[in-house]
Amino acid sequence: MNERFPAIVAVGYNRPDCMERLIKSVENADYPEENITLIISIDCSEKSDEVEKAAREVGWSHGELIIRRYKKRLGLKNHIIQCGDLTEDYDAVIILEDDLVVSKCFYNYVLQALRFYQNEPRIAGISLYSHAWNGYSNYEFTAQKNKYDTYMGQFSITWGQCWIKEEWRKFKSWYGTKSKEGLTVNYKLPEKIEHWGEKSWGKYFVYYIIEKDLYYVIPYISLSTNCSEAGEHNDMVSSSHQVMMLDAENMDFRFPTFEQAIRYDIFFERMADQEIFVKGINIKDICFDLNGLHRDTNGRRYLLTSVKDNSLKLITSYGLQLRPIEENVFRKIPGNCLFLYYVPEGYQRNKASRESYARMKYELYDHNWRRICKYGFQSFFYAVRRKIRRK
Repeated sequence: MNERFPAIVAVGYNRPDCMERLIKSVENADYPEENITLIISIDCSEKSDEVEKAAREVGWSHGELIIRRYKKRLGLKNHIIQCGDLTEDYDAVIILEDDLVVSKCFYNYVLQALRFYQNEPRIAGISLYSHAWNGYSNYEFTAQKNKYDTYMGQFSITWGQCWIKEEWRKFKSWYGTKSKEGLTVNYKLPEKIEHWGEKSWGKYFVYYIIEKDLYYVIPYISLSTNCSEAGEHNDMVSSSHQVMMLDAENMDFRFPTFEQAIRYDIFFERMADQEIFVKGINIKDICFDLNGLHRDTNGRRYLLTSVKDNSLKLITSYGLQLRPIEENVFRKIPGNCLFLYYVPEGYQRNKASRESYARMKYELYDHNWRRICKYGFQSFFYAVRRKIRRK
């Protein structure tokens, strides 16, 4: 990639207030010079005029402002695909949906990351967002920290990401075939992803990442956050995706090479170096399932899981005292919460296995069961009330 500055693409539909908030955060960020293109991409709705007005009233003082409006409704998937295609004109684009806000140093972070990884073919994109929650298992997620400011992961990134032209072309070539054939069941992905609707562009991108064994560069401290308003694919307001953002200016980020980076797979499971052994077993022969999401062991003969399975031969077990969770295994913490099993040929995962009480206690810190039940009942009655109102 050459030294052209990536364009910023603000993606909107029918939420003028959200667009205003996003553009304010983008306008107030730091930039290397006043030559940055901001594209406001607005899908067709009854509020398109209001969305455009909100963006124009905030204004853009760092370069060219372009308004793109569609006369017919695209839908979110096709809209995002159209925005990704802008890489042909700008070499790289930063995609920001309207329910986001960004850190002041988000642009400098992207520039530095693009320069560092410009010759690394295993990078699918640069993420601004940093997960604090595993949405597939509904567990907290903390990535192991090292001396660098980023790690790598195969997660779905829809809350602030940068794509470059060369990688986007590869995805579009793959997508052209898969969008006709359709996506099939893939045990290398969490089951929940298969239930994402066909309107989800993220579903296709995750399938692509796994098939091609690619990764996002992800900051340990987020450069964007999701404000969690109800939208096209989610009618509930939730704080699940709201994370702390980095508060810094003119920061020099420390990036690891692919080999130096701590990496996590699509299940939010640590991908350790091949020379690491657990109880004398090479880690490449172990299926890590500490989040209880795997439906098979991908041909591996050992299973390390938080779900107790009396049908398997137990090799050893570990406690739950350290964070992130895999450190309990690597540091050999004694206990009976995480289990290493031998897996015979033909083993089928028992999907009816109950969730581990120890894991839930580990997640909930010191909340006692009375407090949990109180809010559980409140959530139940809230859901029932919403369902009645819809009828």
